[in-house]
Amino acid sequence: MALCGIASAQAPPVEYRIYRAPSPVVIDGRLDDRAWRLAPPVGDFVFNWHVSGEKEPTVAKLLWDDENLYVSWRCTDRHISAYELKRHGPVSKDDCVEIFVSPNPNKVRNYYTFEINVIGTMLNRCRTDWWTGPPTWEPEGVRYRTSHHGLEKKDESPDDREWVVEAAIPLRNFARDAAHTPPRDGDEWRLNLQRLGGKTNAQASTWSPIPPPARSFHTPEAFGKVIFVAQPATAASRAAGNPLDAAAGRELYNRSCTGCHGLDGAAGDRGPALGSQRTFLRRTTEELFDAIKNGIKGTLMPASPLPDADVYKMVAYIRSLRATARDVEVPGDPERGGEIFRTKGQCAQCHMIRGRGGLLGPDLTNIAAERKLDDLKSALTVPRPHPGRGYVPVTVVLKDGSRIKGVVKNEHNTSLQVLGEDSRLHMVMRAEAQAVEYGEKSLMPADYGKRLSAAELQDLLAYLSRQTRDQ
Repeated sequence: MALCGIASAQAPPVEYRIYRAPSPVVIDGRLDDRAWRLAPPVGDFVFNWHVSGEKEPTVAKLLWDDENLYVSWRCTDRHISAYELKRHGPVSKDDCVEIFVSPNPNKVRNYYTFEINVIGTMLNRCRTDWWTGPPTWEPEGVRYRTSHHGLEKKDESPDDREWVVEAAIPLRNFARDAAHTPPRDGDEWRLNLQRLGGKTNAQASTWSPIPPPARSFHTPEAFGKVIFVAQPATAASRAAGNPLDAAAGRELYNRSCTGCHGLDGAAGDRGPALGSQRTFLRRTTEELFDAIKNGIKGTLMPASPLPDADVYKMVAYIRSLRATARDVEVPGDPERGGEIFRTKGQCAQCHMIRGRGGLLGPDLTNIAAERKLDDLKSALTVPRPHPGRGYVPVTVVLKDGSRIKGVVKNEHNTSLQVLGEDSRLHMVMRAEAQAVEYGEKSLMPADYGKRLSAAELQDLLAYLSRQTRDQ
């Protein structure tokens, strides 16, 4: 009880805004609805008691409407297994997920649980001061689906990559404890999300961190804070994650961090830009929180004295700076954009997506996860002053009079490696060349604003903004 008293005096470690579903949510275990695409993820899960093994990521989202609280999990997993079929059985032995819901922030120990394994077996508990029934509980009207729903068992397979759980929980189940059902704009609840189980490389992670010495998911004092927002989820809400947290984080950052880093995430005298297009060693919420809270040994990065809740707000701001094209809902027809990519735009002559296309330009399979939307548009409409390394145009005239045209991939004093327009890699000794002519301009056209109509350009951007490896 002493632990609970200490924990309850602290601010919730994480916060999340639950947006109203902007369109119907179909519970089919696919997560391809427009509503889920616009919902911001809650943030990276934390491995509270990690000892060994690979930390596999989980992406969870929440939405609501007048009838239901919606929750989804997408779990990266190379070893998916589940065997429990009995209602209220010990699903925690399998790959499973769980949501803990406390509708009254003043009575966090009144909470409800919904635990679901990968083949669709559910366990429910009602841990409240008014429940006098058995240890398990039968909620009303819960609809849910999983990637392997209804199977008698799920064995591990070499083809395992990920699994999904999606649920709609009627809000009437929480009427005894919630101030309002449905919630009103600004209503605050407390909850946590977890992922557990598996035989090989077993996982145990939560959205809201559980501070030591606690060793149980059933630690309601550590539940994160969620605030219901009457505004429907939009592209902006997804890009920013929690926009209010990001806005507050910007103010905290500009007050606390600009002695080294630049204003609004730009480069400073002693610290790098935090939102630029570069490879970051610390990218996840957990890694950024650790760097800010504890500093980085061997560098000028000091530990922050700010409360955890404020550090998480700065993390939200930094992550909003790094939002890429996939984090934005881009208007346009992506199917038509794909056709333009392959035909009128002639993009596929040089660029490859998922193994189809040319080799002269960069592979664009994951471009939406690597570049911001403005960068994609600039690449199509603004000329580059110089071609990038590995893409310098070249024409090599051999002594027999034949020519090799392409781009230089590597070169030194005695030889060149040229990726030719024939999609072959040519190894050329300089002694064999009569002339080597380098081009000053990139082969990438920058006149798509003229060669395409405004609608066609928008369709092409819509197509590119959806190109990720996990599509």
